[in-house]
Amino acid sequence: MTGMPADTEQEAQRLTALLSKEVESHGLLLEEVALRPSGKQMIVQIIVDKADGRDSVNLDELGEVTTTISNALDKDAAYASADPYELEVSSPGLSRPLTAHRHWVRAINRMVKISLSDGTKLRGRLLEVNDADVLVAEHREPAKKGMKTKVLDPALHAFENIRKAVVDPELNFDDALLDTVDSEDLEG
Repeated sequence: MTGMPADTEQEAQRLTALLSKEVESHGLLLEEVALRPSGKQMIVQIIVDKADGRDSVNLDELGEVTTTISNALDKDAAYASADPYELEVSSPGLSRPLTAHRHWVRAINRMVKISLSDGTKLRGRLLEVNDADVLVAEHREPAKKGMKTKVLDPALHAFENIRKAVVDPELNFDDALLDTVDSEDLEG
């Protein structure tokens, strides 16, 4: 592709160095930069996150940092004269692996799926996070449909023993909400 860097990994590292201070000026962290070709253009994907790990990036912050990143790329020689590219700036998605301490802190009180180094897999509620480990109340699925999920006593799991972990989204539906729906509205 003419006018665009050929080595996307090396270019992602260069952009990380170039854009980190720009992103930090908004009180955010540059979590990841990835480039991927799409037809005749390059897609520049940038993920930003809150530094404190407690809150998520809101849409206003995302819009402001996107403008700053776009302006910085417009001034960069490699992009000012490059073929068209698409810029995608977002916050980390729910499916992002829990790798940094701040990811774990943000997930407190959420359900998580954890794969341990010994091959054990568990699902449970993340209760606490400290420097060395996490406290999780494991939820075991019932053997038969209609039975309640068994919640085990909370157990500590050392970070060094966790191979992979992600937030497990909970989709709670309150059947009582059905009582508030007017059945005539559903008919037509």
